[in-house]
Amino acid sequence: MDYSKNISGKYAGLMLFFFNVAYLLLLISTLMPYDLKKEILIIAIGIMIFISSILTFVLKVTEVDINIPNTITNCRLVLNIFIFTCILNIELHDSYKILLLVLLSLLLDGVDGYLSRYLNQSTEFGRVFDQEVDNFLIFILTFSLIYNHNFSYILLCVPFYRYIFVILIRQGFISGEDLPESLFRKSICVLTILVLALCNFYIFVESVRGLIYIIIILVSYSFMKDTIYLYRRKNV
Repeated sequence: MDYSKNISGKYAGLMLFFFNVAYLLLLISTLMPYDLKKEILIIAIGIMIFISSILTFVLKVTEVDINIPNTITNCRLVLNIFIFTCILNIELHDSYKILLLVLLSLLLDGVDGYLSRYLNQSTEFGRVFDQEVDNFLIFILTFSLIYNHNFSYILLCVPFYRYIFVILIRQGFISGEDLPESLFRKSICVLTILVLALCNFYIFVESVRGLIYIIIILVSYSFMKDTIYLYRRKNV
C-alpha cells in the first residue's frame, strides 16, 4: 500500500469541514447524556464550524495536501472540541471519562508525530497545525479550571504565551527562525497538559493544586528562554 498518497489540497479543506462536523456530532450522540443543554450543543457546533472554516480557508489558499499525520491531528482537534463540550457540562459527566479523553488526545499527539517521521511526511503546515491543536487543549483545560473551579485568570498566560511569541516575531522584536529541537520544550508541553488535567479532576487535593504554580513557572521559564535565544539570534 502506498502511504505517500495524500488528499489533494484542492478538496481537502471541504472534505475535512464535513468530516469534522459529522465526527463531532457522532461523539456527541454516542458519549453525551440526553439532558445536554441545547445552548452548549450550539456553542460546540459553532466552534467546530468556525475552526473548520478557518482550516478550510488555509488549505485552499496554501493548497497543502493532507497526509496521514495531519489527518490524525485533525481528529485530535475534533476530540478536543468534544472535551470542551464535556467541560462546559462537567456536572453531567464522570470525571474519569473526561480524563481518559484527554489522555487519548495526548496519545494521538504521539502517534501523529511518530508517523510524520516514519512516513517522512513532516511539513511546515503539519508542525504548526500540531502546535495549535496542542495549545487548544491547554486552553481548554485552563479555561475549565477558571470556569469550573474559580482559579485566577492568570492561568490564561499558559496558552497565550504562544501567541505573545508569534506577535514578537511578527513585529520583528525577535528572529523568526525555527527554534532548535528541545526535549525540555516538548516535555514541558506534555507535563503541562497532564498537570492541568489532573488538577481539573483532583482539584481538592492541595498538593495537586500546588502543581499549577510549578507549571506556570516552568512554562514562563521556557517562554523566556526561547525569547532570549531568538532575540540574540536576531542581533548577532
